[in-house]
Amino acid sequence: MQSFEKYHPIMSVHYTMDWLTTFKIKDIFQLRADRQIAAESGREFDQRITDTARYINRSMRLVMSNNALLYGIKDRANGDFLGSFCIWNFSEKKTVAQVRFETLAERQGEGVMSEVLKRMLGFAFFELGLKRVYVILPATNERAAKLLAANVFTQVGDYHHDRTLPDGTKVPLARFELSADAVADNDAFHF
Repeated sequence: MQSFEKYHPIMSVHYTMDWLTTFKIKDIFQLRADRQIAAESGREFDQRITDTARYINRSMRLVMSNNALLYGIKDRANGDFLGSFCIWNFSEKKTVAQVRFETLAERQGEGVMSEVLKRMLGFAFFELGLKRVYVILPATNERAAKLLAANVFTQVGDYHHDRTLPDGTKVPLARFELSADAVADNDAFHF
């Protein structure tokens, strides 16, 4: 696998995925400060814009050390920041990785991630050479579960972990997986 530094920007039909450093911090902060999105993703929410600045710096260090790929998603029609996409938690041989994606609350349901997911999974499989990716999310997140199912992911086994949402509810987590073989003949995923 080559140096992660070279893997940007990545474009789909309507969106550009690029390093977080190419976006306005205040826009990224809006996403990272959303408690619900943070809880669904299994991360802390940013309380201050300086937290977001530190996150961006850590993200770029992870990219430069070939440990993660973290992108912001831009709408090419108007330049708006829409969300983020991350490929991380690589296995030792870099054949398996975790995927995490987030869309601004007001942009969810617009089909952004449906297009981005196919493009980024094609990149993960056919450029990076990953054999399998997985996503972990609250079992109650039906919107994301439907998106994953529409993109050939399957829910695997019992995932005996839970997550606490901002309202204090504990929800079970679900693990979804997709293999490169499952989409090898699917043109929508080709990079």
